[in-house]
Amino acid sequence: MFPSNPHGERTAMKEEIGPDELRAMAEHRGMKLVRSRKRTPGVGDYGKYGLTNASGKPLLGIGEAGLTASAEEVEEYLRGGTLSSWKLSAETTPDAKTLKKKIAVADRPDDEGPMRRRTSSSPRRSQVEVPKAPARREPLPADRPARAKPALRIVPKEPPPPEKNLVVRPAKTADAAPVAKLMNQLAGPKADKARVTANMELLRKSRGQLLVAEQGAVIGCCAWAVVPTIQRGPIGRITLLLVDKPERRSGVGTALLSAAEGAIAKAGCREIEAMSDIMVNNAHNFFRSLKFEQKSYRFVRIIEGRSSDSAPTR
Repeated sequence: MFPSNPHGERTAMKEEIGPDELRAMAEHRGMKLVRSRKRTPGVGDYGKYGLTNASGKPLLGIGEAGLTASAEEVEEYLRGGTLSSWKLSAETTPDAKTLKKKIAVADRPDDEGPMRRRTSSSPRRSQVEVPKAPARREPLPADRPARAKPALRIVPKEPPPPEKNLVVRPAKTADAAPVAKLMNQLAGPKADKARVTANMELLRKSRGQLLVAEQGAVIGCCAWAVVPTIQRGPIGRITLLLVDKPERRSGVGTALLSAAEGAIAKAGCREIEAMSDIMVNNAHNFFRSLKFEQKSYRFVRIIEGRSSDSAPTR
Protein backbone atom coordinates (compact mmCIF):
# COMPACT_ATOMS: atom_id res chain seq x y z
CA MET A 1 0.00 0.00 0.00
CA PHE A 2 1.14 3.55 -0.72
CA PRO A 3 0.01 6.47 1.45
CA SER A 4 -1.43 9.51 -0.30
CA ASN A 5 -0.03 13.00 -0.03
CA PRO A 6 -2.30 16.10 0.32
CA HIS A 7 -2.59 16.35 -3.48
CA GLY A 8 -3.90 12.80 -3.85
CA GLU A 9 -0.76 11.37 -5.39
CA ARG A 10 0.55 8.02 -4.21
CA THR A 11 3.98 8.12 -2.69
CA ALA A 12 6.29 5.35 -1.48
CA MET A 13 7.27 5.03 2.19
CA LYS A 14 9.81 7.71 3.11
CA GLU A 15 13.30 6.71 4.05
CA GLU A 16 14.79 8.37 7.11
CA ILE A 17 16.60 11.51 6.04
CA GLY A 18 20.04 12.27 7.47
CA PRO A 19 21.33 15.51 9.01
CA ASP A 20 23.57 16.22 6.00
CA GLU A 21 20.56 16.14 3.63
CA LEU A 22 18.49 18.30 6.01
CA ARG A 23 21.32 20.83 6.24
CA ALA A 24 21.61 20.97 2.43
CA MET A 25 17.82 21.46 2.09
CA ALA A 26 17.85 24.26 4.67
CA GLU A 27 20.79 26.07 3.05
CA HIS A 28 19.07 25.79 -0.34
CA ARG A 29 16.11 27.69 1.12
CA GLY A 30 18.21 30.34 2.88
CA MET A 31 17.85 28.78 6.34
CA LYS A 32 20.20 27.23 8.87
CA LEU A 33 19.81 23.80 10.51
CA VAL A 34 20.54 23.60 14.24
CA ARG A 35 21.38 20.11 15.53
CA SER A 36 21.39 18.90 19.13
CA ARG A 37 24.82 18.66 20.73
CA LYS A 38 23.68 15.82 23.00
CA ARG A 39 25.21 12.47 22.07
CA THR A 40 23.53 10.26 24.68
CA PRO A 41 20.06 8.88 23.83
CA GLY A 42 17.36 10.03 26.26
CA VAL A 43 19.35 12.98 27.57
CA GLY A 44 18.01 16.51 26.97
CA ASP A 45 17.14 17.23 23.34
CA TYR A 46 19.11 14.30 21.91
CA GLY A 47 18.25 13.68 18.24
CA LYS A 48 16.24 16.91 17.90
CA TYR A 49 16.68 19.76 15.41
CA GLY A 50 15.70 23.38 14.87
CA LEU A 51 15.60 25.90 12.04
CA THR A 52 16.57 29.58 11.92
CA ASN A 53 16.65 32.12 9.13
CA ALA A 54 19.89 33.56 7.77
CA SER A 55 20.06 36.17 10.55
CA GLY A 56 19.57 33.60 13.33
CA LYS A 57 15.86 34.21 14.05
CA PRO A 58 14.17 30.94 15.23
CA LEU A 59 11.69 29.48 12.76
CA LEU A 60 10.98 25.93 13.98
CA GLY A 61 11.80 23.65 16.90
CA ILE A 62 13.75 26.08 19.10
CA GLY A 63 12.40 26.48 22.63
CA GLU A 64 13.68 27.67 25.97
CA ALA A 65 14.52 24.12 27.07
CA GLY A 66 16.36 23.23 23.84
CA LEU A 67 15.49 21.82 20.43
CA THR A 68 12.10 20.16 19.92
CA ALA A 69 11.66 19.28 16.21
CA SER A 70 12.29 15.82 14.77
CA ALA A 71 13.99 15.16 11.44
CA GLU A 72 10.60 14.36 9.85
CA GLU A 73 9.10 17.65 11.10
CA VAL A 74 12.03 19.65 9.75
CA GLU A 75 11.79 17.88 6.38
CA GLU A 76 8.01 18.49 6.22
CA TYR A 77 8.52 22.16 7.10
CA LEU A 78 11.19 22.60 4.41
CA ARG A 79 9.16 20.82 1.74
CA GLY A 80 6.04 22.77 2.75
CA GLY A 81 8.05 25.99 2.50
CA THR A 82 8.99 25.10 -1.05
CA LEU A 83 5.32 24.63 -2.04
CA SER A 84 4.27 27.88 -0.36
CA SER A 85 7.06 29.79 -2.10
CA TRP A 86 5.97 28.34 -5.43
CA LYS A 87 2.33 29.31 -4.88
CA LEU A 88 3.25 32.82 -3.76
CA SER A 89 5.42 33.27 -6.83
CA ALA A 90 2.61 32.06 -9.10
CA GLU A 91 0.04 34.36 -7.49
CA THR A 92 2.20 37.49 -7.49
CA THR A 93 3.67 37.16 -10.98
CA PRO A 94 1.85 39.62 -13.26
CA ASP A 95 0.29 38.30 -16.43
CA ALA A 96 2.19 39.05 -19.56
CA LYS A 97 0.91 42.17 -21.16
CA THR A 98 -0.94 41.57 -24.35
CA LEU A 99 0.80 43.36 -27.15
CA LYS A 100 -1.57 44.99 -29.51
CA LYS A 101 -0.40 45.90 -32.96
CA LYS A 102 -1.50 49.28 -33.92
CA ILE A 103 -2.34 49.12 -37.57
CA ALA A 104 -2.94 52.34 -39.37
CA VAL A 105 -5.94 52.05 -41.60
CA ALA A 106 -6.63 54.45 -44.46
CA ASP A 107 -9.71 56.58 -44.19
CA ARG A 108 -12.69 55.01 -45.82
CA PRO A 109 -14.38 57.20 -48.46
CA ASP A 110 -17.95 58.11 -47.90
CA ASP A 111 -20.25 56.05 -50.06
CA GLU A 112 -23.16 58.35 -49.48
CA GLY A 113 -23.56 62.06 -50.23
CA PRO A 114 -21.32 64.46 -52.08
CA MET A 115 -17.58 64.59 -51.54
CA ARG A 116 -16.79 66.53 -48.40
CA ARG A 117 -13.85 68.81 -47.99
CA ARG A 118 -11.28 67.54 -45.53
CA THR A 119 -11.17 69.62 -42.41
CA SER A 120 -8.33 70.03 -39.97
CA SER A 121 -10.11 67.70 -37.55
CA SER A 122 -10.54 64.94 -40.12
CA PRO A 123 -8.05 62.08 -39.85
CA ARG A 124 -5.41 61.92 -42.52
CA ARG A 125 -4.66 58.93 -44.65
CA SER A 126 -1.84 57.03 -42.97
CA GLN A 127 1.46 56.92 -44.72
CA VAL A 128 2.75 53.47 -45.57
CA GLU A 129 6.47 53.07 -46.12
CA VAL A 130 7.25 50.98 -49.18
CA PRO A 131 10.35 48.85 -48.66
CA LYS A 132 13.18 49.74 -50.98
CA ALA A 133 14.35 47.15 -53.44
CA PRO A 134 17.81 45.77 -52.60
CA ALA A 135 20.66 47.28 -54.56
CA ARG A 136 21.59 45.32 -57.63
CA ARG A 137 24.90 43.53 -57.25
CA GLU A 138 27.32 43.69 -60.11
CA PRO A 139 28.39 40.28 -61.48
CA LEU A 140 31.90 39.19 -60.51
CA PRO A 141 34.50 39.18 -63.27
CA ALA A 142 35.05 35.78 -64.84
CA ASP A 143 38.81 35.90 -64.31
CA ARG A 144 38.56 36.41 -60.56
CA PRO A 145 40.29 33.53 -58.75
CA ALA A 146 38.11 31.35 -56.54
CA ARG A 147 38.51 31.78 -52.80
CA ALA A 148 40.61 29.03 -51.28
CA LYS A 149 38.86 26.82 -48.74
CA PRO A 150 40.44 26.87 -45.28
CA ALA A 151 42.36 23.74 -44.43
CA LEU A 152 40.68 21.58 -41.78
CA ARG A 153 42.98 21.17 -38.84
CA ILE A 154 42.38 18.08 -36.75
CA VAL A 155 43.66 18.40 -33.20
CA PRO A 156 44.31 14.98 -31.66
CA LYS A 157 42.41 14.33 -28.44
CA GLU A 158 44.58 13.86 -25.41
CA PRO A 159 43.92 10.47 -23.83
CA PRO A 160 42.43 10.63 -20.31
CA PRO A 161 44.88 9.91 -17.49
CA PRO A 162 44.88 6.24 -16.54
CA GLU A 163 42.81 5.40 -13.49
CA LYS A 164 44.89 4.39 -10.51
CA ASN A 165 43.80 1.15 -8.91
CA LEU A 166 43.05 1.09 -5.19
CA VAL A 167 45.48 -1.18 -3.32
CA VAL A 168 44.97 -2.28 0.30
CA ARG A 169 48.12 -3.71 1.89
CA PRO A 170 49.88 -4.09 5.26
CA ALA A 171 51.64 -0.89 6.31
CA LYS A 172 55.42 -0.54 6.13
CA THR A 173 57.75 1.62 8.17
CA ALA A 174 57.90 4.12 5.30
CA ASP A 175 54.12 4.65 5.65
CA ALA A 176 54.46 6.22 9.11
CA ALA A 177 54.70 9.79 7.79
CA PRO A 178 51.58 9.72 5.52
CA VAL A 179 49.63 7.86 8.25
CA ALA A 180 50.58 10.56 10.77
CA LYS A 181 49.35 13.20 8.31
CA LEU A 182 46.01 11.39 8.03
CA MET A 183 45.65 11.06 11.82
CA ASN A 184 46.07 14.81 12.24
CA GLN A 185 42.61 15.18 10.69
CA LEU A 186 41.24 13.80 13.97
CA ALA A 187 40.68 15.77 17.15
CA GLY A 188 43.13 15.20 19.98
CA PRO A 189 46.92 15.09 20.32
CA LYS A 190 48.88 15.64 17.13
CA ALA A 191 50.59 12.58 15.64
CA ASP A 192 54.09 12.47 14.21
CA LYS A 193 56.21 9.96 12.34
CA ALA A 194 58.13 8.76 15.41
CA ARG A 195 55.01 8.06 17.47
CA VAL A 196 53.28 6.25 14.63
CA THR A 197 56.37 4.10 14.00
CA ALA A 198 56.56 3.09 17.69
CA ASN A 199 52.84 2.27 17.87
CA MET A 200 53.05 0.21 14.67
CA GLU A 201 55.70 -1.95 16.34
CA LEU A 202 53.57 -2.39 19.48
CA LEU A 203 50.59 -3.35 17.34
CA ARG A 204 52.62 -5.98 15.51
CA LYS A 205 53.81 -7.56 18.78
CA SER A 206 50.23 -7.78 20.13
CA ARG A 207 48.91 -9.81 17.16
CA GLY A 208 47.52 -6.69 15.52
CA GLN A 209 48.08 -5.02 12.17
CA LEU A 210 47.90 -1.67 10.39
CA LEU A 211 46.53 -1.67 6.84
CA VAL A 212 46.80 1.21 4.39
CA ALA A 213 44.80 2.06 1.25
CA GLU A 214 46.97 3.35 -1.57
CA GLN A 215 45.92 5.02 -4.82
CA GLY A 216 49.09 6.67 -6.02
CA ALA A 217 49.49 7.84 -2.40
CA VAL A 218 48.25 6.66 1.00
CA ILE A 219 44.63 7.84 1.31
CA GLY A 220 43.38 5.71 4.21
CA CYS A 221 44.38 3.37 7.03
CA CYS A 222 42.80 0.77 9.31
CA ALA A 223 44.27 -0.69 12.52
CA TRP A 224 43.00 -3.82 14.26
CA ALA A 225 44.04 -5.90 17.26
CA VAL A 226 43.05 -9.17 18.89
CA VAL A 227 41.52 -8.56 22.35
CA PRO A 228 41.25 -11.66 24.58
CA THR A 229 38.06 -11.64 26.68
CA ILE A 230 36.71 -14.02 29.31
CA GLN A 231 33.09 -13.91 28.20
CA ARG A 232 33.48 -14.08 24.40
CA GLY A 233 37.01 -15.34 23.79
CA PRO A 234 39.30 -13.49 21.35
CA ILE A 235 37.63 -10.55 19.60
CA GLY A 236 38.97 -8.62 16.63
CA ARG A 237 38.72 -4.91 17.39
CA ILE A 238 38.96 -2.15 14.79
CA THR A 239 40.81 0.57 16.69
CA LEU A 240 41.22 2.99 13.77
CA LEU A 241 39.49 3.46 10.42
CA LEU A 242 40.35 6.72 8.72
CA VAL A 243 40.04 7.95 5.11
CA ASP A 244 41.36 11.22 3.73
CA LYS A 245 38.50 13.78 3.57
CA PRO A 246 38.52 14.27 -0.25
CA GLU A 247 38.36 10.48 -0.76
CA ARG A 248 35.47 9.68 1.60
CA ARG A 249 32.24 8.12 0.32
CA SER A 250 34.09 6.45 -2.55
CA GLY A 251 34.42 2.88 -1.18
CA VAL A 252 37.87 3.25 0.42
CA GLY A 253 36.63 2.69 3.99
CA THR A 254 34.60 -0.36 2.96
CA ALA A 255 37.64 -1.88 1.20
CA LEU A 256 39.84 -1.34 4.28
CA LEU A 257 37.25 -2.85 6.63
CA SER A 258 36.77 -5.88 4.38
CA ALA A 259 40.52 -6.56 4.33
CA ALA A 260 40.74 -6.16 8.12
CA GLU A 261 37.82 -8.55 8.66
CA GLY A 262 39.55 -11.23 6.58
CA ALA A 263 42.76 -10.85 8.58
CA ILE A 264 40.85 -10.95 11.90
CA ALA A 265 39.10 -14.18 10.88
CA LYS A 266 42.49 -15.77 10.07
CA ALA A 267 43.70 -14.75 13.55
CA GLY A 268 41.03 -17.03 15.08
CA CYS A 269 38.34 -14.47 16.00
CA ARG A 270 34.62 -15.11 15.52
CA GLU A 271 33.52 -11.56 16.31
CA ILE A 272 34.59 -8.14 15.09
CA GLU A 273 33.87 -4.86 16.84
CA ALA A 274 34.64 -1.28 15.87
CA MET A 275 35.47 1.85 17.84
CA SER A 276 33.53 4.68 16.17
CA ASP A 277 34.76 8.22 16.80
CA ILE A 278 31.90 10.62 17.67
CA MET A 279 33.95 13.51 16.24
CA VAL A 280 33.94 12.05 12.69
CA ASN A 281 30.78 12.98 10.78
CA ASN A 282 28.55 10.03 9.83
CA ALA A 283 30.99 7.48 11.33
CA HIS A 284 28.23 5.65 13.26
CA ASN A 285 25.98 5.40 10.21
CA PHE A 286 28.87 3.97 8.20
CA PHE A 287 29.17 0.99 10.56
CA ARG A 288 25.40 0.58 10.78
CA SER A 289 25.22 0.37 6.99
CA LEU A 290 27.61 -2.61 7.18
CA LYS A 291 25.34 -4.45 9.68
CA PHE A 292 27.25 -3.52 12.84
CA GLU A 293 25.02 -3.27 15.93
CA GLN A 294 25.55 -0.88 18.83
CA LYS A 295 26.11 -3.08 21.89
CA SER A 296 27.76 -0.82 24.47
CA TYR A 297 29.28 2.57 25.25
CA ARG A 298 33.01 3.23 25.48
CA PHE A 299 34.30 5.23 28.46
CA VAL A 300 37.78 6.76 28.46
CA ARG A 301 39.86 8.37 31.22
CA ILE A 302 43.49 9.48 31.34
CA ILE A 303 45.57 7.71 33.99
CA GLU A 304 46.97 10.31 36.33
CA GLY A 305 50.73 10.63 36.22
CA ARG A 306 50.96 9.05 32.76
CA SER A 307 51.37 11.04 29.56
CA SER A 308 50.72 9.85 26.02
CA ASP A 309 54.47 10.01 25.36
CA SER A 310 55.41 7.70 28.25
CA ALA A 311 57.03 4.41 27.33
CA PRO A 312 55.05 1.24 28.15
CA THR A 313 56.04 -0.75 31.26
CA ARG A 314 57.62 -4.08 30.42
